[in-house]
Amino acid sequence: MNRRILAAAMLILTGCASGGGISCIDIVPPKIELTGEKTALERQVIGEYKELEEDAWIISSVQTNVAREQRNSQQASADQILFEAFKIREYHSEKIREYKNEGVIGEKSNGFIEYISFVNRKYENDKQEKNLITALIDEENKARYTIFRRSLVLSGIENPDEAQIRAFGEDFAVEQRSSALKDDYIQNRNGIWELKK
Repeated sequence: MNRRILAAAMLILTGCASGGGISCIDIVPPKIELTGEKTALERQVIGEYKELEEDAWIISSVQTNVAREQRNSQQASADQILFEAFKIREYHSEKIREYKNEGVIGEKSNGFIEYISFVNRKYENDKQEKNLITALIDEENKARYTIFRRSLVLSGIENPDEAQIRAFGEDFAVEQRSSALKDDYIQNRNGIWELKK
């Protein structure tokens, strides 16, 4: 009870009243001046955006595998023949992988693939299946040849000769050997077939 009396007395002494007079709570709005100049906060935010923009340019200039693949895809689409060859390879890739797993198809040292008859005899007696494998190999090898040739043209060699195409194929074969799976048949530079270990 004493606390209530004390609180009421303090309100009366300070001039606060809860009814219609002066309020105990004074709200004073801050002084605002509108100018055409940027505030320190605005300059800081803009400065940070400039820093972010510079960082974004640096990051975007770094070439990643994704950017490289997109660029290669754009180049391929600009050259319809090359694009179609890539599509043929993509279309046949799963089936070729199945035949490689069976040991029926191997990677030659010249960048092309070949039917390996000495390993798996099951297709020797099935003429229809063997013809399908042979047609698949022919289409794949034609697509690879087109890619070898058109890649040389895009690199600046207007009319590559067979020696240049062969050299490109041999470089491609090195990549294929390194990316081959364990127990895939690969042909070494001497023409001998061996299983990748």
